[in-house]
Amino acid sequence: MPVDLLFTNASVYNVFLKEWFVEDVAVHHGKIFYTGDASSASIQGNTAIDCGRKPLIPGLIDIHLHIESSLCTPIEFAHAVLAHGVTTVVAEPHEIANVSGLAGIEEFIRLSRDAAIDIFYGIPSSVPSTRPELESTGGMITQKDITLLLERYPEVVCLGEVMDFHGLINGTAERIRHNIEYIQRNHPLTAIEGHCPNIVGRDLSTVLYHGVDSDHCLQLVESMKDRFKQGMFVEIQEKSVQPDIIAYLSEYDRDGLYCFVTDDVPPDILCDKGHLDHVVRSAMGLGLPLERAIIASSYAPARRMGFRDRGSVSPGKIADLLLLADKAEGFQIERIFKNGQEYHGKTKPAMTTCFDSTFTSTLNVPQNWLSKDLFTVQAPGNSTHVRCRTMHKNPTSTYTEESITKLLVQDGIVRWQDEEVNLVHVLNRYSGRGEYACGFVSGEIFRQGAVCTSYAHDCHNLLTAGDNEGDMLMALHWVIDHQGGICAVSQGRIIASLPLRIGGILSEAPMEQLSDSVKRLQTAMKELGYRHPNPLMSFSTLTLPVSPALKITDKGLIDVNVGQSVSLFL
Repeated sequence: MPVDLLFTNASVYNVFLKEWFVEDVAVHHGKIFYTGDASSASIQGNTAIDCGRKPLIPGLIDIHLHIESSLCTPIEFAHAVLAHGVTTVVAEPHEIANVSGLAGIEEFIRLSRDAAIDIFYGIPSSVPSTRPELESTGGMITQKDITLLLERYPEVVCLGEVMDFHGLINGTAERIRHNIEYIQRNHPLTAIEGHCPNIVGRDLSTVLYHGVDSDHCLQLVESMKDRFKQGMFVEIQEKSVQPDIIAYLSEYDRDGLYCFVTDDVPPDILCDKGHLDHVVRSAMGLGLPLERAIIASSYAPARRMGFRDRGSVSPGKIADLLLLADKAEGFQIERIFKNGQEYHGKTKPAMTTCFDSTFTSTLNVPQNWLSKDLFTVQAPGNSTHVRCRTMHKNPTSTYTEESITKLLVQDGIVRWQDEEVNLVHVLNRYSGRGEYACGFVSGEIFRQGAVCTSYAHDCHNLLTAGDNEGDMLMALHWVIDHQGGICAVSQGRIIASLPLRIGGILSEAPMEQLSDSVKRLQTAMKELGYRHPNPLMSFSTLTLPVSPALKITDKGLIDVNVGQSVSLFL
């Protein structure tokens, strides 16, 4: 029998028996037809590839990511990650949903149909990430929207991360709870994804009780073991790839209870280090056997999402395949096959669709409202000093801690400019009414400059921080003038910038160009004093009210640990 493509002499890891076999793999019409001895089965390939006993493994499957974090369109994203062996993703478009609601999700799905990889979607369950009284967004996803997406689009495969975990625990997340109950009642096979930072014990059990049974947040060994014990699937991203985590996963057979994901990968990291392949490579570099890495990057995520047509090298599965150089920890991918066709990566498919023009004018902030007065903080009472809650940023993660800063007051105005803090300003970009809030951040922060961004998780209001009003105002003006973007200013001069005209969060530029722009911004932020391995991610999550511990939105400071707003002043 002739087939389209025949891999011979391939080392195949059978994920069912957990054994290696040297065999042939026959591909026909984009699917795997046969594995074994092709000659004894009378199978001949129209094209044959001798693998030389090198590993032939399934294409990588990433079930938790946000395309918007790469600041690009779905088409550009797909081309970029396929070059790193990623053939299937489940994207949760809650960034564009926070900007444009249901229309944003549908636009992403429409654009993804021309992509080089298979892009499935999770319905953003948490838009806004908490509650309208804690943050303002441009869209909200309702139960009606969830019903429409599940019924209209076969690409929709799960309910995306439930972010208001505190609301589930303390009983305030009525909207989220009703959405989960609707899914359980009407779509019982649909996965419900979670966001459960730092919770264990009874709190974790409560989240599981409500139907949320996965977590992709930062893990410690004990918290991960607690999740395994209680039946929660763990999605391990790069920040959780630590020596003790990998030592535990290497020593104990926990295959199928976890997988690798990326969550957020900016353009510079994608171009320089890779995507899910980089996470796998990092884990193997810490000692994880290739066999477990294969399961955690293909079979386990496929099972989690209910994909029966991929995730193993076996008959009937889609022929998404990677040929590795060897079994070494370097995880070097030599050749990539999508649907049985080799990907060469030299030519990018033409973009046949583009974003509707409504997505290029999403900032509703009149320029005549902008002045240095936006950055004036009125002090309460008649004291000469005030004690302020301050976000102290973590030097390595996106978390903050609450600290207390004593600031001078002159003529009723807080004199923050001469202190070891930056003013943080969040302006509502949607209402056209100019609502905003001010707070302070400490740590290794901006000196002699400011940065403004319209990419600010998850609400994507206008976030500006700096040590002086002039630079802050210039950066804010630039972002509004360009209908979105990121701008760094120092001493009255723009030193780095990146326009993001699609929803204020995306660019249609090629990935390599985006990478260069982001590198310049990261460098500029570090030169201004903002020290962090990923300054843009650290900065843009100051507005994320589900990421511990003290954050800020256009509504004011949010104590994430209790899920409530708190006063700036003590």
